[in-house]
Amino acid sequence: MSGSAAPALPRERRLTGRAVFFGFVAFFGVVFTVNAIMLSVALDTMPGLTTDSSYRASQRFNRDLADARLRDARAWKVEAGVDRDAGGVGAVTVSVREPQGAPVERITVKAQVQHAARRANDRSFDVTRSGPGLYVGTAEGLVAGAHDLVIEVERDGETLYRSRNRVMLP
Repeated sequence: MSGSAAPALPRERRLTGRAVFFGFVAFFGVVFTVNAIMLSVALDTMPGLTTDSSYRASQRFNRDLADARLRDARAWKVEAGVDRDAGGVGAVTVSVREPQGAPVERITVKAQVQHAARRANDRSFDVTRSGPGLYVGTAEGLVAGAHDLVIEVERDGETLYRSRNRVMLP
C-alpha cells in the first residue's frame, strides 16, 4: 500500500434542539420587529381619524344638513382652483357669484388644503379680496400629492358656504 490516506468523509452536521430553538427565536424576532416598525410608520402617517369626536360630529349633522339646504337655495356659483410651484408655494383663486352672475359682496373667504394622509401637511391660505367677487391667497410649504381643498365663505361670522373637493397638486 502506498502512503496515501483514505479521503476524509464530510463531517455530518446534526440538527440539535438548541439550533432549532435559536432558529425559531430568530425567525419570530425578525417578524415581530418588522411588524412593530410597520405599525409605527402606519400610525404616524395616517392615524385613521377624520374627526376628533364622532359624537360631536353626529350632533352637528342636522345643523350641517340645514346649512347645506340653505347653501343650495342660494345657488351661488363658486369656482376655486389651487396651483403649486416647484418651491412648494401654493396659490388659490376663488370666485363667488350670484346665480345671475353678479359678484357676492361683504363676505370673507377662507381656504385650506388638507393632505390626504398627513395632517402635518395641512396648510391654510391667506385669502384677500382682489376684485368684485374674486379672492386670492397664498400658502407656503405645500407638498405634492392628493389634498382636499376646503373653501368656506362667511358673512358676519356665519358660514354661508362650505365645500370640500379633492385636488392633486404637482
